[in-house]
Amino acid sequence: MKITCYGSRGSLPAPSRPEFSTVQYGGNTNCFYIEAGPFKIIEGCGSGVAVLGDVLMKEWKETGRGRTFIVLLNHFHWDHIQGLPFCVPFFLRSNTFHIHGFAPSGHEGDQPRTAVEMMLAHQQSNPHFPVAHESMPAQKVYRSHNRQFSETVCYQTLYHTGTSGISMCQPPVAMDLSDAIRMRLLLLTTIPLQHPDGCLGYRVEYMGKVVAFCYDCEPLRFPNKAISSLAKGADLLVLDGAYTDEQLRGAQQGFGHGSPESCVEQAKDAGAKRCLIHHHDPKHDDVTLQEMENRAGAHAIVSGYAGEVAFAREGAVYTL
Repeated sequence: MKITCYGSRGSLPAPSRPEFSTVQYGGNTNCFYIEAGPFKIIEGCGSGVAVLGDVLMKEWKETGRGRTFIVLLNHFHWDHIQGLPFCVPFFLRSNTFHIHGFAPSGHEGDQPRTAVEMMLAHQQSNPHFPVAHESMPAQKVYRSHNRQFSETVCYQTLYHTGTSGISMCQPPVAMDLSDAIRMRLLLLTTIPLQHPDGCLGYRVEYMGKVVAFCYDCEPLRFPNKAISSLAKGADLLVLDGAYTDEQLRGAQQGFGHGSPESCVEQAKDAGAKRCLIHHHDPKHDDVTLQEMENRAGAHAIVSGYAGEVAFAREGAVYTL
C-alpha cells in the first residue's frame, strides 16, 4: 500500500497567515489517498480532496481513461465532506465512485435513496451549492453501514474483454487471511466510534498489509478494546490527537476527539507498528504541533510503545 495525506486538519481548514504558520503540517481538512494494487481509495472528503482531485486530473489527462474509486466517509460533519463538490474527478462521466458511510439517527430505515446519498445531496442543495450532488456526472454507488455494529465487506477485481473494474462482494464464510491474499481481495471492516452524531472506524486490508483509520473519536477510556480489535497488528494506525491532555480535561471535553498521549496508548494496546496522529486542531500552528509531537514521542518511550509515532503532515507518503 501507498498512503498519501492530502488533509491533516480537523474541524476547519487552517491556512497560514502572519504569525501563524501551518506550512509544516498542512492546513487542509481530512483526506488520505490509498493505492493498493488495482484499488484506489479516498478516505475522507475534507478540503484536501480538492487538491487530490487536481492530482488525479493530471493523471487522467495523460491516459484519458476513467477510473474506479472507493470512498470511505467516517461521518458527515463538514470537515469530512466539504471538499467533495470541488473534487473535479466527480465531474467525469467515465469515473465511478463506490461511496461508503452510515445511516445517521433517524435514517436507519429503507429509503428511496440511500442515507449516504441523502447526506451528500443535502450539502449540495439550494442555496448551499449551485451544483446538485446527483448532477455530478460520475457514476456513484452508495453503501450505508450500520452505525452501531461492525461490518465487513470486500472488493474483487473484474476483468472483461477490453475493460477492467472492481465490484463489492460479501466475504466468503470462514475465509481466513490466506484466502484473501490468494484471491487478491480488498477487505473493509467498520466499527462504531464515540463521536457526536456518530462515526465509523475503518480497517483496510490488502495482500497482508493493514491500515486502520479511527479518528474523530473520544472513547470513554483508553485503550478502547473495539479499536484495538479492529486495528490489531496494523501496519499503520491513524488516530485522533486533536487536543492536548490539558484541553481534554477542560472545555474541549465531549467534543469527540483525543490527545496524542491517548493515541500512543491506543496504538500500543492494538500492537500497531506505526501510530499516525491526525485531525490537528485549526488553532494549533506548526510550533504548537511540533511541541505536541515531541511530547507524544516522549510518552511512547515512557509507556513502552516500540512502534513509530508521528504527526500527519499534508503531502507525506506512507508506504506499507
